[in-house]
Amino acid sequence: MELRNRLSLYSVLIFSVVIFLASATIYFSFYKWMKNNEIKILENKTLLAAWYYLEEDELSFSKHESIKGELRRSISRSDIALFNEQNILARGEMEADKNITIDKLNSIRKNKQLSFTTKEYFYNGIFYEDNEGDFVVVTRELKKGFEHQINTLLRILIIVFVVGVLMIYLFSQFLGRFAYAPILQIMDQIKDRDNVNFYEPIRVEKSYSEIEELVHTYNHFIERLGQTFLVQKNFIDYVSHELRTPMTALMGTIDVSQNKTRSTQEYQETIALLKQYVNDLEETLDKMMLLSGAKTTFEFEEVRIDEIIWKVIENAILYFQAEIDVSIEVRYPALLKIEGNADLLEMAFNNIVENAVKYSDNDEVKVVIKSVDRTLVVEIIDQGVGVSQSDLKHITQNFYRGENAEAFQGKGIGLSMAQVVFALHQMKLFIYSEDVGTRVQIVVENQ
Repeated sequence: MELRNRLSLYSVLIFSVVIFLASATIYFSFYKWMKNNEIKILENKTLLAAWYYLEEDELSFSKHESIKGELRRSISRSDIALFNEQNILARGEMEADKNITIDKLNSIRKNKQLSFTTKEYFYNGIFYEDNEGDFVVVTRELKKGFEHQINTLLRILIIVFVVGVLMIYLFSQFLGRFAYAPILQIMDQIKDRDNVNFYEPIRVEKSYSEIEELVHTYNHFIERLGQTFLVQKNFIDYVSHELRTPMTALMGTIDVSQNKTRSTQEYQETIALLKQYVNDLEETLDKMMLLSGAKTTFEFEEVRIDEIIWKVIENAILYFQAEIDVSIEVRYPALLKIEGNADLLEMAFNNIVENAVKYSDNDEVKVVIKSVDRTLVVEIIDQGVGVSQSDLKHITQNFYRGENAEAFQGKGIGLSMAQVVFALHQMKLFIYSEDVGTRVQIVVENQ
C-alpha cells in the first residue's frame, strides 16, 4: 500500500474514532437533557392539573378559567388521573393504565413525588393534600415527540459522521499528494541514476525539514560510497600499473641471467638489481595496503596536522636536500587537531611536497599553515614549471601527467592518491597555477 493511502486510512481511522466519541457524547448528553426537560415540563403540568381539579373552590372564577385554558393547551385530560386514598380514580379522564400500579401510587405517597418512563410514555406523579382529601395526581406524556427529536439528532450525527469521514479522506488524499510529492521526486531521480550519474546528489524543491534531512543523509551516503568506489578504482588502477613494471623487470632480469653462465661479480650485480626491484615491489605493496585499508575501514584517531607536515618536511630535507620555508599562522591551535589516519595523511602530504620540490628543481618551497574564518588551510607553494590551464582539470586523474612534466620522473598517481586520502578525511584539494609556479591548497573541513 502506498504511503499516502496509508496516511489517508490512518487519518480516516483517527477522525472516525474522534468524531464517533464526540457524536456519542453529544447524543447521550442531549438525550439526558431532553429527558430531564420533558420530566420537568410534565411536573409543571401535573401541578397545573392538581390546581385545576382540587382548587376550584378556593380560586376565583377568572383564575380558574385561566388555569383551565392553560391546562387544555398543554395536556389532554385523557392523560390526567387523580386517585383518592382508596386508590380509586376520582378525577381525570385517563383510562386504566397498567403502568400505574398500587406500588407506584404508594411510592408517590411516600416520596411525595415520582417520575418514571415506559416504552410509550413519560409519567409524573405528586402527592397533593387538599381540604377534600389527599390525592395522588398522575399525568403522562407520549414519547413520540421526544423520540422524533432524538431520532432526528441521531440522523444528523450519522450524516455528519459519514460526510466528515468522506471529506477527511478526500482532504488527506489531496494533502497527501503535496506531502508525497518530494518522495516521488526522490524516487524519480533515483530511477534515473545509472553508472554515469550515480554519484550526483539528489535535489528536491519545496520540501520540508524531514525530507530535506533524508535527502541530506542520502547524498552524504552516496558521497561516501562514491569515495569508497573511487578508492577501489584507484587501488585497482594502481595495482595493475605499479606491479606490472617491476614484475616485468624481475622476469626479464631472471631470463637474461639464465641465458649464460656469469661471473660471481655479475651474479652479485644481478642480485642487487633484483633486490632493488623487490624493494620497489615492497614499497608499492605498502602503499597498496594503505589504500586497501582505506577502501573499507581504517582507524581514525586524533592527530595533529602540523606534526604530520613537519615529518613530511623533515623527510624531504633529508632525502632531497629541499629548501622549505614553513609559516604557521594559526590563530586557534585547536584547529590543528583532527580525526584522521596519520599514515594516509603523511602519504598524501608527502606526495604534494615531493611534487613541489621535484617540479621546481629544488628551488625554495613555501608551506603555509593558517586559519581562515576558523577553518584550517594548508598551502604548498612552489616556483616550478607550473601547470597549464588545460591540464589543471585533469591533473588529479590516475596516471595523468601534464605536457611540461615529461622531463621529470613520475607515474602520475601522486595527486590522485592524495585527492582520495583528502576526500576520505573530508578535506578539499584545490590546485592553482599560472605559467610559473603552483599553489596547492588543502582546506580541512574535518573539524
